[in-house]
Amino acid sequence: MAHRRPTGATPPERTRRTARPGSDDGPPTFGSAREDQTGANAVPALSDEDRALTGRRPFALGALLLLLVAGLFLPAVRHDFITYDDMAYVITNRHVTGGLTWENLQWAWQSSEHSNWHPLTWMSHMLDCQLFGLRPWGHHLTSVLLHAVNTLLLFVVLRQATKTVWRSFFVAALFGLHPLHVESVAWVAERKDVLSTFFEMLTLWAYVHWGDRTTPPRRGPFVFYGLALVALAAGLTAKPMLVTVPGVLLLLDFWPLNRWAGASSSQRGWLLVEKLPFFALAAASSAVTYRVQQHGGAVQAIMDFSLPQRLTNALVAYCQYLGKCFLPVRLAVLYPNFGELPPWWQTLLAGGLLAGVTAAVFAWRRSRPQLVVGWLWFLGTLVPVIGLVQVGGQTMADRYSYVPLIGIFLAATWTLADARWCRPHWRTVLAVAVLVCGGLTSRQLGFWRDSETLFRHALAVTEKNWMAHFNLSAAYDQLSRPAEAKAEFDQTIGIIAAVAERHDQRGQELARIPGRLPEAIAEFEKALRIKGDNAVAHNHLGLALQQTPGRLSDAIAAFRAAVKYQPDFPEAHCNLGRALARLPDHPAEALTELRLAAWLKPDWPEARCALGAALASDPGRRSAAIFEYEAALRLAPGHCGAHLELGRLLAEIPARKAEAIGHVESALRGQPDSPDARALLDRLRAAGR
Repeated sequence: MAHRRPTGATPPERTRRTARPGSDDGPPTFGSAREDQTGANAVPALSDEDRALTGRRPFALGALLLLLVAGLFLPAVRHDFITYDDMAYVITNRHVTGGLTWENLQWAWQSSEHSNWHPLTWMSHMLDCQLFGLRPWGHHLTSVLLHAVNTLLLFVVLRQATKTVWRSFFVAALFGLHPLHVESVAWVAERKDVLSTFFEMLTLWAYVHWGDRTTPPRRGPFVFYGLALVALAAGLTAKPMLVTVPGVLLLLDFWPLNRWAGASSSQRGWLLVEKLPFFALAAASSAVTYRVQQHGGAVQAIMDFSLPQRLTNALVAYCQYLGKCFLPVRLAVLYPNFGELPPWWQTLLAGGLLAGVTAAVFAWRRSRPQLVVGWLWFLGTLVPVIGLVQVGGQTMADRYSYVPLIGIFLAATWTLADARWCRPHWRTVLAVAVLVCGGLTSRQLGFWRDSETLFRHALAVTEKNWMAHFNLSAAYDQLSRPAEAKAEFDQTIGIIAAVAERHDQRGQELARIPGRLPEAIAEFEKALRIKGDNAVAHNHLGLALQQTPGRLSDAIAAFRAAVKYQPDFPEAHCNLGRALARLPDHPAEALTELRLAAWLKPDWPEARCALGAALASDPGRRSAAIFEYEAALRLAPGHCGAHLELGRLLAEIPARKAEAIGHVESALRGQPDSPDARALLDRLRAAGR
């Protein structure tokens, strides 16, 4: 932002380098000329190639980047839509297939479908349908061209900000050709990645011009500042992951724009103040996104994870992204997350690695500022999708690395270029890395040609990937291969049922521990979010809720769900009858459920006892209650509860008090410490004297 020059103050003037523009020297600074000639950022001598290509090199390399990236990804235009999200985002979405009409544009701005608010992305899909219909090649071509332009824009931004050519070229080349970015480009439903990044690059380009042409408190053109704000606003309507852009702008201030160097505390304050509109846009987008995702159920996914699980996954996921950045193999469209905590040593190692690298880059922040900028770029831009706020059921996703890996490419390129051992050959080393990335990308791109190939590959490189089985089943169904579709669907159900059963068993274990009932209820609820028709889990949830004060109605609802999904479930019918019997206005329904339980399982004494207890509450049905307790004792002669309750009922019949005493004594033989049985026996004996 522009600032009023203090009276009598002389604004710090930017020292221009003596090297020619376009040389691969260090970044421009606001310091002295002496600082430009010494230290880690000293200006290296130009090579013969640099001298020969200083004028035309940036344009030629930019054109080369555009052609390389577009050419490598061009085979995607022969690919089909896939069953995972492409159907919902494009093929079966009538608003999208209807093209750019006024009604559809209104829908785009109001829609929260698929737990996202991204009107600009919807409009881009509508435009594709307007131009190409439902022919996949046109939709893929748009994504390929956007990715190629993003690569070119990244080169332009870095070239302008760092005043280097080759380093900027290699960072952009790694971004454009890295196999981790295949998912964002080859998946039509992930148009939001390439589209939002296009506006992010425009934001950075405009901001670099603003920051490069103004230094506090000097006045400068506001047009680039306004363009940066407009571009960010547009990008946030394409994908809310751009909420981290204000942080990236602060990093650029530190390096390579060096707006912090030599600035006073008040001037640094203004650098923060000028970011406030950007932070305001990010905050508004975050609020809208969280509300939409919470309303749509994405925040509370079917596999809900505790805070320790999310924190652990975040630490490990950061390291997994780093690992796949440098060794991009075994890439999958989905990495399933079942909430299983990794071994403690793995979590400790991940946390130690992240802490160690962070400490190292901060220690080198003065001599090698590009390291701290690149590292914080990587860490910060991943925050919205690292899983601290759970959205979906994946441990990580290749598409989430689309922008964050720029930070790693930036730090790695500058490190290699500045390393003494690598300085003579750093271009060769990076050229080889780019070629390897290109080869791996071409191979990875082939897996996206159709749904069957994609999900078969995912199953080959991951374990228990229920979503891959499910989408493969859908693909076989579309190909009219019912037997294979059923086999894959059965695999899906098997995996989901196993995960739900694990939560159900954990809930049962917790329910047996005093004071752990709320945790048990949470586990049962997780099991039901995974597999909602699990009658056993509904029954266990009802039992836990029944023991929680004030939640009897919730328990009854859980038991009703259990008998709905499994009508021949005698235990659930019995538990429902017992719960209903506790209400004053449901005696008839309670008796119906208890009789059904006894009929479904005639050799089960508990059902007879429960029915007897319900009948005993009505004085006119005590003879029927006695019959049920006697039936229970015929099934289980040593049933202490049946003996005790039968003794209570018989004690009220003068002619059968001797039988009552016998039943109570039997109850005491089975449970010698029962205070109820002891008190009843004493009362009966006293009455007989």
